[in-house]
Amino acid sequence: MSSGESKEYEAILVDTSIFDAYGLKLEKGLLGKLSQFKDSDIDYLLPDVIKGEVQSHLEKKVKSSRASLEKALNDAGDHLFFDGSELNDAKSILIDSNEIEGIAASRVDKFIVNSGALVLECGDYLSVSELLQQYFQNEPPFAETGKKKNEFPDAIVLLATEAWAEENDIQVLAVARDGDWKNYCETSDYIDYTEDFADALSKFNKETDPFVFVSLLTLKLEQEEDDAADFVEKIRSSVESYFSGFTPDQEADSFHYWEPEGCHGWLSDFELFDSNFKIVDHAEDYIVLEISADITVEVEGEFSLSQYDSIDRDHVYIGGVTATVEETFTSELLVTVSGDLTGDLSDLDVEEIEVVNPITSVDFGTLEPDYGEYD
Repeated sequence: MSSGESKEYEAILVDTSIFDAYGLKLEKGLLGKLSQFKDSDIDYLLPDVIKGEVQSHLEKKVKSSRASLEKALNDAGDHLFFDGSELNDAKSILIDSNEIEGIAASRVDKFIVNSGALVLECGDYLSVSELLQQYFQNEPPFAETGKKKNEFPDAIVLLATEAWAEENDIQVLAVARDGDWKNYCETSDYIDYTEDFADALSKFNKETDPFVFVSLLTLKLEQEEDDAADFVEKIRSSVESYFSGFTPDQEADSFHYWEPEGCHGWLSDFELFDSNFKIVDHAEDYIVLEISADITVEVEGEFSLSQYDSIDRDHVYIGGVTATVEETFTSELLVTVSGDLTGDLSDLDVEEIEVVNPITSVDFGTLEPDYGEYD
């Protein structure tokens, strides 16, 4: 069944595909906003299958991050971790710590506590005969073609959730980016499907004051009223602080051997993509909105250029280059607003900004020596 605008949901289910889409960042962003259900009447369902998948994916991230960190530390060894360096203990703590091995499990456990997740033991609600029947009859979430065995985790989660929802007479909103989930939910009496995580969270947040506030803000923006423009300026100012001095990875091309020597960036332009504000969290004295914005940043990068000397068999430094580029991208923002939502816009404060998909690397184009320095 597709999700309806007026339906009242009493539980939310989030697939592993959503955790992956939001970078497995359990403590921040939209995944972090699942903590709002801890003290609410809404059940946040975390089937044991999804819990296991998320932990497994986190473990892979941890191993990859550890390998990258170890390489970076080894590359810096000559200058930071030489014999007798005071920093050698820090390297040992980072690389050899036993905590790294269990960090994925501890993060998942902490996430469960913070979100108040109801960990659904699928085996308590699953009929193996029903599972096999759907498998052999190619019923959703099993597809008629492809490797159906890969769909067993999805089937287990959905059949168990369906049984739990029927037993408790509860309507569940499932958030996923998976066609098999969508096909299953279209025939389900208890589970609806959506791919929009922010929109899903907003369906649980249509209480009077926040909803009226967003409706009024949207209207004021469309009518280009001054107080709405001032409110957007507060958001822009916070975004400016967010990007002040940020340091993305440096990418470039050159006929010469080049190395990055550092960069820093700043906000150049900011514009709301639309006036579609979604409420993803709220309390008595604050509200968290998701909005989309077009963001332009300017970045200045330093590079060193060198050329291979076939006689000495070494790279010879031929000069430094400074390059500046502009990059524009669209990202969702999580905007935390505090104050009296029933009062004037001018009295509200933008407490925090989180850029959901910030730019992480910048291409500075083709680098050439600045021979003018030697004139």
